[in-house]
Amino acid sequence: MLILMGFVANGFASEVNGDSVESVGVVEANVVYVRDKPDLDAKRIRTFYEGAKIIVTGEQGKWYKVKVNNVRSGYALKKDISFRDTLGGGSKSSSYFDKKLSLSVKSFIDRFNFNMRESNYFEKEGIIPVFKYKQLQIEKNTVKLELIYTTDKKKERAVTDNMSNPFEKELKYFMEVVFFKLINSPYDNFHITLFSKKGDNDGNFEKYSEFSFNRKRVNFEKVKDFRGEIWNYVKTSADISEIFSRYPVVK
Repeated sequence: MLILMGFVANGFASEVNGDSVESVGVVEANVVYVRDKPDLDAKRIRTFYEGAKIIVTGEQGKWYKVKVNNVRSGYALKKDISFRDTLGGGSKSSSYFDKKLSLSVKSFIDRFNFNMRESNYFEKEGIIPVFKYKQLQIEKNTVKLELIYTTDKKKERAVTDNMSNPFEKELKYFMEVVFFKLINSPYDNFHITLFSKKGDNDGNFEKYSEFSFNRKRVNFEKVKDFRGEIWNYVKTSADISEIFSRYPVVK
């Protein structure tokens, strides 16, 4: 469990520090000049043409920071670059931050699950809690994220109803990292819905818990230095002391 906590702690630190996630954009203008500074009078260091893919690593005002090669970056105007991502099964045009947010959440979930599956606990006990990405939508300055809370288990592992979850604290910390990923986006309102399945052979999902908060009401300077503090600003549909205390129902 110590390795898992170290992984989640690193994720928490990276979100507090606002570490970036690369996104692939497409050049929409006939010609895009990448400059060494975010200034129209700055030196041109690379030229991209319509339809070319370009890696975006950040933004500054009306400029995106983009990769020129593996060791050098420059700046290109936002209006000349677009992003396309599949969110919730439908293809749609999205902003840099929509793309960044989706990739960031997906990547964190994948890495979290990988660490769970590689743990000695899974090898010994044969069951672990994991998360699955369902969809992310952005509507009127509100991010709506849907995740599935489920388990991975070995075939021979017997499971009982209301089985106690030894990773309760780790999963709450996982959610804290997700909260900070959302806070680092440009949106103000956030709503996360967790779903779970009634059983392995049941294709229907039911709501497990919901979380919502408003960025403007979060005292960021206070919560960033204290693990668990952000829960004081998050509304939940269930008793916080009960969330993740049990495995989701699986048989």
